[in-house]
Amino acid sequence: MTAEEMTPYGREAARVADQVATRYAEVAPAHQHSQIAVVERLLTRLPRGARALDAGCGTGRPTCAQLCAGGLDVTGIDVSEAMLAAARANVPQARFLQLDLLGEQATGLGTFDAVVSFFCLMNLPEPVFVSALARFASLAGRDGTVVVGVPERPGDTPVEGLYGTYQPPRCTRQDLRHRAEQAGLAVEEIEVRPGTGLMGAEEEHLFLYARPVPPGASAASPADHSG
Repeated sequence: MTAEEMTPYGREAARVADQVATRYAEVAPAHQHSQIAVVERLLTRLPRGARALDAGCGTGRPTCAQLCAGGLDVTGIDVSEAMLAAARANVPQARFLQLDLLGEQATGLGTFDAVVSFFCLMNLPEPVFVSALARFASLAGRDGTVVVGVPERPGDTPVEGLYGTYQPPRCTRQDLRHRAEQAGLAVEEIEVRPGTGLMGAEEEHLFLYARPVPPGASAASPADHSG
């Protein structure tokens, strides 16, 4: 996939991820405990052989590796060829594709029993975030599950990342619920888990569990749950 075939957000994500791929592989494992626990929970809800998509799969660890170990048929997509090269070496049981989630090529993936995406949407402006969630809803199909992880951000605190300090967009648990409902997802739960960022700062991690809204139905809004 060439840069010209990507959306502007995909091109920027690929540029950054290609630059930090080696460093990310070194530091990320110490800060992925919350998503590991969430995938363990998800695996209890899925039969062996279920189709799972990891959108923004990075190096394939830990999520694609966990899903494969759980007996699932796993596809990972990412815009970064450097990340995908690591993923193919780390998790040879899965298939990996260089695709921009927001681009038209992603519509040809088919549907999945589960679509997961961890810490890949957090820097997107709200309308683009909603578009990404809507794409997840379409990829999950009528009976699929969508699980998305993001750090909770009040929007007024700079964050230190692998590529410098930056000001992330706001994303509270209320924002996440609203965006999911805008995207055509019925929110089952927003689970809150303690976590750390890549540079070690303590933060709350939000995990959205949702399903596509059936035609003619309205989105439910159960209470948040801290785990």
